[in-house]
Amino acid sequence: MKELKLSFIVLFAGLIVLSNTPADGGADMTKSIRDSIVHLDISCYGYEQYQPWKNTGLSVGWSVGCAVGPNQVITVAQRLANAAQIKAKRFGQNEFIPAKIKVIDYECNLALIELDPNAMNKPLKPLTFSAKYKKGARVNFYWLSQTEQIYSGRGYIDRAGIGSSPIASARILDIMVSNVSDNTNSGQLFCIGNKPLGIACWSNDQDVELIPAEIINRFLADAEDGHYDGIGTLGFDTTRLIDPALRKYLKLPENIQHGVYVSDVATIGTGSDVLKTGDVILSIDGFALSPYGKFTHPKYDILLLDYLVTSKTAGEKITFDIWRDGKNEEISTVAKNFNVYEMLVPWYDLDNQPEYYIIGGCVLQRLTKTYLAARGGNWAGSTNSHIYNYLLNEAFKPTDERKEIVLLSLVLPSDINLGYHGLRQFVVDSINGMKIRCMTDIPKALALKPEEKYDVIEFELDEPKIILDRNKMFQANMIIAQTYGIDKLANIRVD
Repeated sequence: MKELKLSFIVLFAGLIVLSNTPADGGADMTKSIRDSIVHLDISCYGYEQYQPWKNTGLSVGWSVGCAVGPNQVITVAQRLANAAQIKAKRFGQNEFIPAKIKVIDYECNLALIELDPNAMNKPLKPLTFSAKYKKGARVNFYWLSQTEQIYSGRGYIDRAGIGSSPIASARILDIMVSNVSDNTNSGQLFCIGNKPLGIACWSNDQDVELIPAEIINRFLADAEDGHYDGIGTLGFDTTRLIDPALRKYLKLPENIQHGVYVSDVATIGTGSDVLKTGDVILSIDGFALSPYGKFTHPKYDILLLDYLVTSKTAGEKITFDIWRDGKNEEISTVAKNFNVYEMLVPWYDLDNQPEYYIIGGCVLQRLTKTYLAARGGNWAGSTNSHIYNYLLNEAFKPTDERKEIVLLSLVLPSDINLGYHGLRQFVVDSINGMKIRCMTDIPKALALKPEEKYDVIEFELDEPKIILDRNKMFQANMIIAQTYGIDKLANIRVD
């Protein structure tokens, strides 16, 4: 009887061990990961978008850093937006370690952080991210708390896809993990067995979106030489090509049933130099595109065509097989990246003070998506349709004639601007007769016609013009600055 009882205890203990072992046989990494993850405390500041000379209050957040060098970690970029101070906590060291951003890319949502090596008690143990992907595989994830507690959770790989950045415009490869045991979205490390798979960047109660190894490894390789090129970004839009009448109009032969329609071409980004509206893209780098703009990837299955561009580092060759003007052509170019401030309407304005110029209480600002979104709530629905059109349809189409959109944001009440106090949200067309292409044109325009008594600001859509007395300007600007607590009346970025 005792032998039977002992056998039952051994069997029961064995079942417990098996129940805590990952389905794929991988070992729990809670102990081995101690020197490879850090806790990041992040203090952030910002600027009031509608009073751009003012800072917002300091806020505190946190993220997880995963070691990729003796004193370097990666984390999600969105957590570092407008970061003022970063400090790291590692396992087994009570003191915080000063840290700074070395490279940050909001398009692929990754940041490389460098820890002060002189403040570390020993080097970190770098992780090697694996591009292994297996649908349905069990994954474990890990993070370090500020109190040096290592936590873990689990989930299962659901699918690979193309996801949109929470901040930027690029759509890049992601991996979705479902049935997660904890809500997590701050750079936590996900592994298949003991192989790092990616880091978390978004989640809800059931699913987590990962930045996968493929994106991480390319980011690190790009940053290694000290010159970061960035990922390829799309310079064109497509729509599905399933209408038989349109295919006939385009003179596509019956034996060509694939291909997607180019509905618009930007002036920046990949393909903007070689594609035309009305082209049909049949394939990119040999991958045939369906009429829905998708292709079959050998590892990830069905993906949107965005992957074929955003999976490249800027400067890499890319080849389009197209149908144009009734015939098949092959055209080549290179993947292109652009600085967000090259956009006509930047999708984000982070880590910098907004651009503005104040003259006679008239606050002139550059239009950005960040500026519009500062309204909160249903900002898109409440935005003036003329202004919203620039964001929706023209953001990626800067030209030499129009590089930026300049707005009259508001008028700060003063004696010099009586009668104009209620004017706001107008697009500036010209100042003193000079067309305003960008913010740097404003001081040039104000210097024109020195013999004239007035500065004249004109707007699009025949909105009322503003006329300001130059003789009163200096004193008025001094009073406005003192009244509204403005330390400088202009902030214009010079590239």
